[in-house]
Amino acid sequence: MTFDLITVGGGLAGATLAAELGRSGYKVLVLEQETQFKDRVRGENMLPWGVAAARRLGIVDDLVAAGGHLTGFWKTYMSGKLFENRNLPQTTPHGESSLNIYHPKMQEVLSQRAGALGVDVRRGAKVIAVDSGPNRDPAVTFEHKGERQTLSARVVAGADGRGSQVRGWAGFETKRNLDQLTIAGMLIDGTNVPDDAVHLAFGPGFATLLAPMGPRRARAYFVYPGVAERRNLSGIHKIGEFLQSCLSTGLPKTWLAEAESIGPLAEFKGADRWVESPARNGVALIGDAAASSDPSWGCGLSLTLLDVEHLSKALRETEDWTAALDRYAKEHDEYYNALRRILGWMTDLVWTPGPVADERRSRVFPRMRSDPRGFPDSVGQGPFGPSDEQARRLILGLD
Repeated sequence: MTFDLITVGGGLAGATLAAELGRSGYKVLVLEQETQFKDRVRGENMLPWGVAAARRLGIVDDLVAAGGHLTGFWKTYMSGKLFENRNLPQTTPHGESSLNIYHPKMQEVLSQRAGALGVDVRRGAKVIAVDSGPNRDPAVTFEHKGERQTLSARVVAGADGRGSQVRGWAGFETKRNLDQLTIAGMLIDGTNVPDDAVHLAFGPGFATLLAPMGPRRARAYFVYPGVAERRNLSGIHKIGEFLQSCLSTGLPKTWLAEAESIGPLAEFKGADRWVESPARNGVALIGDAAASSDPSWGCGLSLTLLDVEHLSKALRETEDWTAALDRYAKEHDEYYNALRRILGWMTDLVWTPGPVADERRSRVFPRMRSDPRGFPDSVGQGPFGPSDEQARRLILGLD
C-alpha cells in the first residue's frame, strides 16, 4: 500500500497537514502513538500571527468549538503596575486576537477533523523506523494492534515534536542555542484572572504569563534565568512555590488566592533547537521537529502552523514534490531565522542583568510603547515584523 503522505505524529502539526492534503484528494496516513491525548506542560497560547495562519487553514472555528478562548488584549505589567494594554485586533496586520486552548482538546478535535476529511488516522501506532534515501520513496515501519507493517509514501512528514525520532532516522543534524531561560507551567482552576486578556507580568529578574482558558481557568507560566540557579519547579510538592513565584511579579494576590492545580507542574530549559533546511530525500520536518523556538516566548504553536501552511501549499502547487520540499525548506529557514533573530534580541533586552541593561530598558520600553514602528513584534507579527539591522539597533537601544 502506497500513500502520497504519511505523517509521523497526529497532533497540531501532523493532523492539520494531513487534513490539508486529504481535502485536496491525496491519500494520507497519520500515525499517532497516543490513543488518548494527555495533559503535558507545553504551548497553549497561539499568538495573533498564528491565529491568522489557523484561520487561513480553516481550523479556528473548530478550535473555538473545542473550548479555545479568544482574548483581544495583551496586558503587560512592570512590578505590578500596568505598563501596556494592547488591543490586538486593532494593532495587528490581520486584526486577530490571541487564542488559548487546552492542548489535548486541540489535538483531539484536529485528529477527528482529519479523519472526517478522508485521512486514514491510526491511533496507538508506534513508529520504529523511517528509511529514506535519494531516488526512492521513504518508508515507515510501525507497530499497530499487534501487527508490524512497512508502508511507503511520496513524502513522510516528521511531526513528532522536539524529541523527534524521525529527525534522527532521516539523518538531520540538530542545532541549539545555549540555555538561558527556564520556564515552568501548570494548568490552574478557581482563578480570578480577568479573562479578556493574556497577562504578562515582569518582576525583578523573572516573569509570569497567565493565559485564560475560560471561566476561572488559566494556564500559568513562570519564566526566569535558570543558567546559574534552577528552582526545579516540577512536581506536586512544588505547587505552592510555583504559585508564589507567579505572584512575586507583583500581580494581585486575589487572582490566585483560590487557585488549584488541575494538571501537572513541570519545568523546562528554554533554548532554540532547530534543523537547517528541514527537508530532504522525501522527508520533511514540521513543527517542533523542525524548529522549537525558546518556549519562554510562546511562539511554538504559531510557528508550527506556518510550517503546515507552507509545506501543504508547496505540495499542492506542483507534482514535482522534490522541488516542493526544497521550496518548503528554503521558506522555513527564512521565517524561522527571522523569528530566532527577533527572540534573541528580545532575550538580550529583557533578561540581561546589571545597571547598564537596566538603563537600556528604561530607554527602550517607553519608546517601544509610544512609537512601535520599526521595532520587532513577536506577539503581533512574529517573523514577519521588522528583523533587519535597524530593528536590532532599535530594540537594543543603539539608536
